[in-house]
Amino acid sequence: MANFNTHLTVATSISGTLALGLFFNELATVKAVFFYWLLGTLGGILPDIDAPRSIPAKGLFIVSGIVLASLLVVSQLNQFSWAELMLLWIITFMVCRYGLLRLFIRLTHHRGQFHSIFAALLFGLSITVFAYQGLAVHARVAWLAGGFVIMGYLVHLLLDEIYSVDMTKQRLKKSFGSAFKLANTRHKSSTLLLMLANIVLLLWTPGFDKIIHQVYLSLVQIIKSGLGH
Repeated sequence: MANFNTHLTVATSISGTLALGLFFNELATVKAVFFYWLLGTLGGILPDIDAPRSIPAKGLFIVSGIVLASLLVVSQLNQFSWAELMLLWIITFMVCRYGLLRLFIRLTHHRGQFHSIFAALLFGLSITVFAYQGLAVHARVAWLAGGFVIMGYLVHLLLDEIYSVDMTKQRLKKSFGSAFKLANTRHKSSTLLLMLANIVLLLWTPGFDKIIHQVYLSLVQIIKSGLGH
């Protein structure tokens, strides 16, 4: 499998090139280019969050700890003193940074569900929904944001598969086929949860109701045409 630096370099290069392509074709602003480039790079390292001593996992739980601790403190500003709020922040951060991270590592294994296309869709759709619903950006920007995450994610999976082929000895390594897959079918319950999560997220994506409506109209037209014959 490719190492962290390789994943980071390739994801950065591809996402940067595609983002600049959007800019030169007047499909994105300078600010959006940086936004897409960052998300594509993030997508390129996300699949390794379930790896032992993973840099992405540590970074994810550090950021999550800061965000959760800060939100909790803000919500309790009028309830506690500054000393108590500081202690609350530290405890919340430590629980997330170390407690939840250890629990996450124990419940997951490398190249499991996170090394799958369904996982790529999960992260991509999450970013799309957050950008549209939370940041209130334009639907096209939200979809492109999620698309860059998915692109970077899939590049990571493909790189791992490429590194599973030993060109020198002309053989396939034992890890071949474990990186780029639709889902980890060995764990049916987690695969089902992953599918359901994607469906729920899809319902929240911008324009999905219009897509469903258009599909409905197309099906009605097909049925009417069939009955007419």
